[in-house]
Amino acid sequence: MKLITDWPALANQNTPIVAVEYHTPDRMQILQQFYHWGEERSLSVFVWNPGYCGLQQLIQHQGQYILQSTDRSKDGDIIQYLLEEYQPGIYLLEGVLNEDDGSKISQKRSYQLLNGCHQTLWSQQHHYWVLLETYVQLPLELQPFIPVLSHPLPDQQQVQVVVQQFCDTWVEHSHYHLQNCAECDSEALLRSRSVSQRSADRLRPTKPHHHSWLKTTEKTQALQLLFRACQGLPIGEINMLLKQCLGFAEQIEEIAQLVLEHKVSKLRGRGLEYIAQPDVPSSGGLDLLEKRLETITCLLQPQAQQYGLKFPTGMLLWGPPGTGKSLSAKLAAKKMGLPLLAANWGVLLGDPHPDRALKEFIALVTSLSPCVLYWDDFDKGFAGWDSNADGGVARRLSAALLTWMQEHQEPVYTIATVNRLSMLPAELVRRFDDIFFVDLPHEGARYEVFNLHLAKYFPAFRDNNSPWSDDQWRRLLAEYRICSPAEIGNAVHRCAEEAFYQGRPGEIEFEDLLKQRQEFTPAMERESEQIQAIRNQAIYAKPVASLDVSRFAYQHRELFG
Repeated sequence: MKLITDWPALANQNTPIVAVEYHTPDRMQILQQFYHWGEERSLSVFVWNPGYCGLQQLIQHQGQYILQSTDRSKDGDIIQYLLEEYQPGIYLLEGVLNEDDGSKISQKRSYQLLNGCHQTLWSQQHHYWVLLETYVQLPLELQPFIPVLSHPLPDQQQVQVVVQQFCDTWVEHSHYHLQNCAECDSEALLRSRSVSQRSADRLRPTKPHHHSWLKTTEKTQALQLLFRACQGLPIGEINMLLKQCLGFAEQIEEIAQLVLEHKVSKLRGRGLEYIAQPDVPSSGGLDLLEKRLETITCLLQPQAQQYGLKFPTGMLLWGPPGTGKSLSAKLAAKKMGLPLLAANWGVLLGDPHPDRALKEFIALVTSLSPCVLYWDDFDKGFAGWDSNADGGVARRLSAALLTWMQEHQEPVYTIATVNRLSMLPAELVRRFDDIFFVDLPHEGARYEVFNLHLAKYFPAFRDNNSPWSDDQWRRLLAEYRICSPAEIGNAVHRCAEEAFYQGRPGEIEFEDLLKQRQEFTPAMERESEQIQAIRNQAIYAKPVASLDVSRFAYQHRELFG
């Protein structure tokens, strides 16, 4: 897709109509750009959308761009009016490609646009239409005549420029304000007070000085926080947010947090979860997975491209439920130092406009790179993907996702968790560089999982301490042999609740966990056939953990000595 900056070249080739996809916060930026292009061609620029009764002329008045009402096209069909009153100008038309009910454009509108394209063949007027829409889907018969341009989300360099300009402007404003600040003048008076008075003042709680923000502008880390918070937002929205945040925050870290909260809320409205810094504990028994993640993290360095090393596409985490696949995905983002974007394939399929939703989703993920794109229960989303029960929507979206995963060049690492690998299309599985099988933990990994959860609630297990003997641990690990990490964590949590109820918070006895084990039936027993069927195919993937070499490793014994 061409960019909006290609419009002058198309206009020089006498292309009368173009469609432009844009983000609503960037509207004024687009209007200003076409105003300057109109000045270069000595053409007036007019704006229309269903909210106006007639054409509005875009003019510049006292340094501002404003829309001035005209007496042209009052309460009529704007396209029909422009066809009949064929006058020079650049006409920015919003909302003409979408009907009121949200359906595709009518046959009448399609013919009107076709007539507009052909009318330029015999006209000598410089007459251009720009169809502005948040999403463009032209009928097949119009696609050869109307190029579609895009005003995409800003890339990293553009976001950095906006953030740096904001910081520079605010520093200049703050320096000026520092010289004319009554509060700063009062500080000079404070220094003239007696030592005893100033000492007493220090004991009172005080609010942070409003100029303390100036000290943080020199910190690269603070600027990086603001940059990451602004990624994935249109430039117009970034500028508006930064301006609004000045009234609520005095330090750059506070501004970054406000922008991040806005972005998280916005993405959640689209069924996405954005986690800037995944806060998950280390998980036991994942040494082979962690080693692979260290290699992938190293490939994020710019020097890797100089040696022809491409950033990998992603990995599949496959295994029975409750084995820690989701936790492993979040741990991967944490170890790589990247934000996590949790997506839901079912939400995209269930959107009233799924093609538009997927297109916007891909553009958003690309703008947030480098990041980790996380799909939970990916196999459930692809159930029945090859049927026509939904009119072929799942098949069409699957093809679009496959194409993007194959061709994108941005550092987006995709992690998908699945229970049944056979439910995914074979062509989708091939897009992943690694397939890891997350199985029930062995004795050594189970010991680590126990200690991770015990340290949350019981101080005696912190700092790698344990009040229990190795014989007790061997018995406990044997009792929980067929339990998943999720079931182990739940058992420890139940023991902590019971201890608090009995008036001994933070204390646990060895027998408490043995008793808790008898209170539930592990999934390995409840759904033994299904889970064992999954485990039987583990040979087709890489294990996440190496062989158990801990002191609790299970010792295989010969049946006949």
